[in-house]
Amino acid sequence: MRLKKYLGILLSGIMVLSMAACAGTDKGQTAAPESGQTEAAKQQTKQEQTKAEAGNGDITKVTMWSNDQHDQAVYEERIKEFNETIGKEKGISVEYTVYGSDYYTTLDVAVTAGEGPDIFKCNKIGNYAEAGYIMPWEDEAGLKGLVDRFAEYNAPGYGEFGQKTYSIPFRVTTYGIACNMDIFNKYGLKTPETWDEMRACAKAITEGSKEQAYGYALAMGYGSYNYFYLNLPNAASVGDEYFNHTTGRYDFESLGGFFGHLQGIIDDKSMFPGFETMDGDTARAQFSAGNVGMIGVMSSDVTTFKNQFPCDFEWEVIPYPVQDASNRYKEPIGVSMSYVINSKASKGGYADKVAEFMNYLYSDEVFVATNEAQVDISVLGDEITSKSKVDGLDPNWIRFSDMDVYCIKYPNPDGDLSIEGDSYQDVYNKILTGIVTDVDGALKDLTERYNKALDEAVASGKVNINDYIDPNIAEKMKWGK
Repeated sequence: MRLKKYLGILLSGIMVLSMAACAGTDKGQTAAPESGQTEAAKQQTKQEQTKAEAGNGDITKVTMWSNDQHDQAVYEERIKEFNETIGKEKGISVEYTVYGSDYYTTLDVAVTAGEGPDIFKCNKIGNYAEAGYIMPWEDEAGLKGLVDRFAEYNAPGYGEFGQKTYSIPFRVTTYGIACNMDIFNKYGLKTPETWDEMRACAKAITEGSKEQAYGYALAMGYGSYNYFYLNLPNAASVGDEYFNHTTGRYDFESLGGFFGHLQGIIDDKSMFPGFETMDGDTARAQFSAGNVGMIGVMSSDVTTFKNQFPCDFEWEVIPYPVQDASNRYKEPIGVSMSYVINSKASKGGYADKVAEFMNYLYSDEVFVATNEAQVDISVLGDEITSKSKVDGLDPNWIRFSDMDVYCIKYPNPDGDLSIEGDSYQDVYNKILTGIVTDVDGALKDLTERYNKALDEAVASGKVNINDYIDPNIAEKMKWGK
């Protein structure tokens, strides 16, 4: 009782919105069957009871939690539409709740207490699967079509665990370089395709403006700068990440050329001053003020530069330049965390109701709606963008949505390793701030230490290396434009 009271206080304290389009009784909590029944008989009894109640006009309430505020309005509208059409016909009402920054803490308390929602964004699929908190989608026939359709985008570490599917990826965050075209046109510059051209553009902007504007701003204060603006862009030049998904080994030495590229911009004094501690919003603010020619951006910045940091000039996103324009690869991207299904849906006999809604949630109709609202990019790429009929989509949103530039990669085993000494993030910081000057030596040391930790994790059974080997990565990375 105390736990439920605490949970109620915690939920009400941080909840930012709860939307229920129509009320109904919660059939996730069905009456307990008589004692002495087998588990199969209990399950059948619950399923029959739930369906009978729905057939009598009762509504099965399905609860869904998320922390996605960027697409909240679109999901509210779509879920309202579901409740008033398919849901009304099938006896289902979906209650959608969006939480703030403490979402995962709140979620963990609720799930472990048996008070979690039916559908929720999850950041620890493996842990919850092992504990039995979430159900494999293979257990519900109504989910098979979704599992099959998205299988090529899924992988262990995304939505798969223990040879079972617990979630399917449905959207991605893409990235690139934003160029202030007013500045580029002022100095007669073309958007760069190579590292050398990017350095030359940065220098021309800095010198031409007499340091009133700088060529490039690398926001090292942004926690994921090393992921989006070092590791992934470098892969477009060398064909894979610092973790090689073909060999199953770490190869930080493959970043040597990229650090040389960045160091050249720094040496030219074309990097925005204070980049070592600059956060993402500061970089965006400087860019929108016309003080920077180029910055790294993500697909979400299309709306950021309209609402939070409006630009009064034309800007254009381009793929991050590569070492050799005649030998480039696609840019690898990971998938965003997706939704799982609480095991209580299966145990309570209403997994079929949840499946009905999940098929709507992952439908082309919803994907097109989020694309047209310019809030989410579907993993299905052109299959979805080609169906969008709305006029006036931002040209940069269309460029960010071009999945011919990107390929979906497997995750890396970093999180399961015990590293002795500095992490690669620490070493990157020390290289770019001049604390470490022997770049080749530092990268070689990283390779050796990470592979040692990987070998130990594999030997202990903590890591199954086959989960991180993608036999098709070389083909996926081929540039076809």
